[in-house]
Amino acid sequence: MGKKITVIILFLGWWATFALAQSPPVRYIMPGQQVKLTAAAVNALHYLWYRDGMPIAGATQAEYITATPGRYTVEAYNGNDCMSELSDPVIIAEITGRGPDADMQIGKTADKGTIRLNTSFNYYLTVVNNGPANATGIVITDKLPRYLAMDLLSVPTTGTATYEANAHTVLWKMNSLQTGATASLSIRVKVLEPGLITNTATVTANENDNVLQNNTSTHQLKVLALHIPNAITPNGDGVNETFIIGGLELYPENELTILNRWGNHVFEQKGYTQNWSGKGLNAGTYFYLLRVKDENGHWQEFKGYITLLKP
Repeated sequence: MGKKITVIILFLGWWATFALAQSPPVRYIMPGQQVKLTAAAVNALHYLWYRDGMPIAGATQAEYITATPGRYTVEAYNGNDCMSELSDPVIIAEITGRGPDADMQIGKTADKGTIRLNTSFNYYLTVVNNGPANATGIVITDKLPRYLAMDLLSVPTTGTATYEANAHTVLWKMNSLQTGATASLSIRVKVLEPGLITNTATVTANENDNVLQNNTSTHQLKVLALHIPNAITPNGDGVNETFIIGGLELYPENELTILNRWGNHVFEQKGYTQNWSGKGLNAGTYFYLLRVKDENGHWQEFKGYITLLKP
C-alpha cells in the first residue's frame, strides 16, 4: 500500500482532556478511562497496532480500545499483505491526581545537508511544556559524543546554558516554563571522527510527568571520512599540485564537477582520479560539487569552493 494512515481518537468515559497542539499529539485520561483508537485507511483488510514500538497481541482490527498509557501506532495491510507506512504516533497519558502534571517535551535536530570530517554544524534543542501545569526546576542535559568538539554554545531563549568540559556535557537550566511555552538553544560542534554520530538530549522538571516517551530526543548523523581542501597551488614544487580529496578511495563510486564563477563547467569526472590541477585556467575561486555513494548505497552530495593559486 505504501501510504501513511492516521489515527482517530474517541474517549469512552466521563472525563478527558486534549493536550495543547504538539507533535506527537498527547491525550490525557483518568485512571481506568478507555479510549478508542481508529485507523483511517482505505481498502485495508487487517491491521497491526503497536504500543511503545511493540506489536499488541490480537490487535488486528481497525479499532482498538485501551486504558493503558503509551505511544500508539498502527500499520494497515491489504489482501496481498502490502503494508502501509507506520502511522504517526499518538500518546495516551494518564493523570494520576498525585499533584500538578507538566508534560515536558524535547526535540533535537541539526543542520540540513551532508557533514564531513573537520567541519562544524549546529544542533538545535527545542523544549515545550505541554501542561497542564506550569513547569519548574527544568534541567536539560546533552552529553556530546567523544568525536564531537564544542565550538560555540549560544544563549538560550530562556534560562542559562553552560558547557562542562570534563563531562563533555551541555547543561541547560530554566527556573520555570509556562504551559504551552517553548524554549530553544543551539549548539555548534566540530566533527573530529567519521562514522555514525548518535546524540541524545533529555529534559526533566519538578512536576509529575506521565509522558516519559517525549522526555528524550535522539539525533543520528552520518559523517563520511572525507577531507576536502579549499586551495591548491600547482606551481611545480610537487606539493599540493592537484585537488586531492582525502578518503575518497573509500567511495569508489563518485562524481566530481567543478564550475567557474559564472557557472560554467570547467571539469567533470566520474570516478575522480585526484588529477584536477586547474591546467589552462586562470587563478581564482572555483566551485565544486562532489557526489559519492556511501556504504549503504545512498548518494551523498558535498558542495564548496576551491581556490586556484598560481605564481
